[in-house]
Amino acid sequence: MAVDLKGEWTDADIAKLIGSVVDDRDWRLEVSTDGIASLVDKTAHPTDDAYDNTLHCFLETWMQGTDFVGPSAAGDKDLVGKIAKALRENYPTLKGLKFVYVSL
Repeated sequence: MAVDLKGEWTDADIAKLIGSVVDDRDWRLEVSTDGIASLVDKTAHPTDDAYDNTLHCFLETWMQGTDFVGPSAAGDKDLVGKIAKALRENYPTLKGLKFVYVSL
């Protein structure tokens, strides 16, 4: 699942995105240069600077078992709200670095 940040989207869309995967591996929320937010399996696709430079921005990697993705995380309105706020503040214009820190 992905969320197109160029169109209208809601916190509920971010909750669906977060709930669309299982907390059984390392995940990272990434935003492509064309505004598509998606969760990427970092267990299968490790990060490096060359790859990160192709992105608009990204959040920290959520390690397996930390409950930042999956149905439980999708139901956490505070978590979803913080992630949605960070996305709104950093797309389409970054307010800082490509790495977007969210105090969770």
